[in-house]
Amino acid sequence: MRLILKQYLASLRERDELDAILPDLLSQLGLNVFSRPGKGTRQNGVDVGAVGSLDDGPEKVYLFSIKAGDLTRRDWDGDSVQSLRPSLNEILDVYIPNRLPAEHRDKDVVICVCFGGDIQEQVGESIRSFCVQHQTSNITFEEWGGDKLAQLIQSSFLREDLLPQQAQSRLRKSLALLDEPGTSYKHFAGLIKSLAETSFKRNKDRLKALRQMSICLWILFSWARDAENLEAAYLASELTLLHGWKIAGLTKKRKMEDSQAFEVAFSSIFAAYQQINNSFLTTNLIPHVGKLHGLSNAVHASCSLDVNLKLFDLLGRLAKNGVWAYFVSRILPEKDVEEKQQFDALFQNYISSVMDLINNNPVLLLPVKDDQAIDIFIAVLLLSLDVNCSDFIKSWLAEMLNRANFAYEVRGHYPCILTTYSELLSHPKSGDDEYRKNVTSGSILYPMIALYAALLDDEKTYNDVANFKKTHLEHCNFQLWYPDEGSEEHIYTNAGSHGAVLSHVCVERSKEEFLEEVFGECEQSPFFKELSAIKFNWYPLIIVACRHYRLPLPIHLFEGFRKK
Repeated sequence: MRLILKQYLASLRERDELDAILPDLLSQLGLNVFSRPGKGTRQNGVDVGAVGSLDDGPEKVYLFSIKAGDLTRRDWDGDSVQSLRPSLNEILDVYIPNRLPAEHRDKDVVICVCFGGDIQEQVGESIRSFCVQHQTSNITFEEWGGDKLAQLIQSSFLREDLLPQQAQSRLRKSLALLDEPGTSYKHFAGLIKSLAETSFKRNKDRLKALRQMSICLWILFSWARDAENLEAAYLASELTLLHGWKIAGLTKKRKMEDSQAFEVAFSSIFAAYQQINNSFLTTNLIPHVGKLHGLSNAVHASCSLDVNLKLFDLLGRLAKNGVWAYFVSRILPEKDVEEKQQFDALFQNYISSVMDLINNNPVLLLPVKDDQAIDIFIAVLLLSLDVNCSDFIKSWLAEMLNRANFAYEVRGHYPCILTTYSELLSHPKSGDDEYRKNVTSGSILYPMIALYAALLDDEKTYNDVANFKKTHLEHCNFQLWYPDEGSEEHIYTNAGSHGAVLSHVCVERSKEEFLEEVFGECEQSPFFKELSAIKFNWYPLIIVACRHYRLPLPIHLFEGFRKK
């Protein structure tokens, strides 16, 4: 396990990875972290600052200067101002005299040279000589390399009483099977669920579990990136984020000191989630959305079903990240002008990418499964955030409905309620009317198309849905989904069934009456607003849960697009 941890640490980048892990580790060791990595602020050589006692010794101040991977001569004293030696000089000359918090100035200071790998032999003597020359009665130096960090992670996060041997075994199996993403994810999911299902007696235990999840997710990401196969890490990041939110207990009142610690621990999981999602999309998807049939061909499928399933899955992933970009740009303080502009540009890039993906891959004009409506309407939700996309949404949904109608009439690959791969392979069974009725006995796709046609005042498409229902789908139960009293307990973990269904939605009436029925049910169902992700304005978590666990999107998410 220590070798696994050391390899993981050596592969981490300095910014947003190694410096994201270190504060969690220091907190778990009992130190109080008073300075964390910041963007756009001068650090004066200190990446992380903490105070406290290690190994029952006296209380000291620990100042960390972090470098990624092995420490080379270039990292030590190269031309860059980011080299370690200038950073250590800044700590001695500027940070300790001027920036050290007043309440800690009477304490001994330990300057820690922190790196994920090893010190190369040719530079080790130079570093140690520097440390000896600048050591004083109250300033000392320590090396925190890959071996020490791995040992501390193993002893502080992965002890038998914190992470049982069975859970460690699941982590090893998940790392070993990264080339089989489904199996790798299955083992990692078992690890996360074992941590989440622990009976927490104290807030301290919940905090430990959150930090363990964060460390394990970062380890999986590091190995997956090296293996150039991020699929298991992607799925694991969604699961860990959702379970992390549930464990953090953000709906419960806590002491102020606990609240901040939980927020920091959850933020570490969210940072890993963002890194993994961005890496997956920028590496595998976004560069290719503008190529005609580019991603469809890249699936290397044995049949058209594989292309259909994968492309709609990718559509949902891409659109979900676009919603996150919009969300972050809106919650940033107004003073962070540059960062807000970056996320606004990212949001627009995701919108363009979604439209390019659809335009260049005609397979996205007709789903083979009814539950692909989940991915379709995550994309619609993203596009709706830009008023300029209304015409695109109208044309896409209208074409989808026309193709579904035609496919049903000629017994082609019309959308069905089947979910298993083997059943979908044999779909459709031509000439069997009873089969056709059975596999179209319910739908969330068509009522959602009707909903959006009504919201966009698209009379033709709305009437086409009604005519399709009357002509071919009188047997089909049009359904929409709403959270219920059990949703807060189960939506983040999928530990039990929950939610309520509005059945037999009637589209054979005016658009106004249809909208009144659909959104009137929202007013009668208060449970959506009681979800912690909604109460704390983290609504994209609901989209993550729906995509990951294959739940229909709550209709409440679309209320804001109704014309008053």
